[in-house]
Amino acid sequence: MQSADKEKIQNYLARIQEINYRMLCDIDRVCSENGIRYYLLAGTLLGVLRHKDFIPWDDDVDIVFARKDYEKFLKVYREQGAEGFEIVDHREYPEFFDFISRVVDKNTVVRNIKADDDYYGGRYSHPTIDLFIYDNVSGIYPLQLIALQIVYALAMGHRQKIELDKYSGITRLGAMLLPAIGRLIPFRIIAKLYDRISAIGSNSSKAWFISNDQQRQPYWGKQYKKQWFKKRVKGRIRDRFFPCPKGAKAELKMIYGDYMALPPEDKRYPEHFSDMELFGKENMQ
Repeated sequence: MQSADKEKIQNYLARIQEINYRMLCDIDRVCSENGIRYYLLAGTLLGVLRHKDFIPWDDDVDIVFARKDYEKFLKVYREQGAEGFEIVDHREYPEFFDFISRVVDKNTVVRNIKADDDYYGGRYSHPTIDLFIYDNVSGIYPLQLIALQIVYALAMGHRQKIELDKYSGITRLGAMLLPAIGRLIPFRIIAKLYDRISAIGSNSSKAWFISNDQQRQPYWGKQYKKQWFKKRVKGRIRDRFFPCPKGAKAELKMIYGDYMALPPEDKRYPEHFSDMELFGKENMQ
């Protein structure tokens, strides 16, 4: 990578992480004022333990709620979130990108983003905090996961593009047939079915799973023990503390293995955007 490219990426990361930090602080404020529990998740939680900050090359934020808190947050944040920070609820649109709702900074636009994001009216072309859901693991968990995979494939029929080259064999056949069927079903019905299947587990379950992930490794199908979350501890990002599970180390080991090991240097780059530029509100005319 040329030094000019490195400098451009570093400038981008410095700015987008500052925006992400302000969004996370605002979310934390609203959750604290309304008794809503959430936790840092995935790379954001990893950053706290390994870097005592964001991962230096990370360009988004991941947080997670139990479903009841998630639904309350979506409602409350619309009313109490800071100006310019908005909820993008995946259920409100006829097109399907994934089942992840987000908080985005509408005052800042990311240009030259990955092609997938361009197809959805620009609503993902902003700095982003992903909102994940913990649902209870059911007594028929393997069947629950299969059912969710089928519904996800139906939802893909509402994508503007399906990249079939990512699939092979029987998976490729399913990626062709199920979206064709799903295209005939309104997306709001598919989204409601996905939520119902996700929520069939009992509160007596000893574990959660992330129901609205993109069904990819290393997160999909993992069981997060509720005992890890009985107590919350404070994880520092910059000059503030945010809620983390007491069992954060066990959680990260389950997901990443040796989570303290750094990836190879050529893997230390922003995951979500490429050839990126940021434009503030004053440049969006």
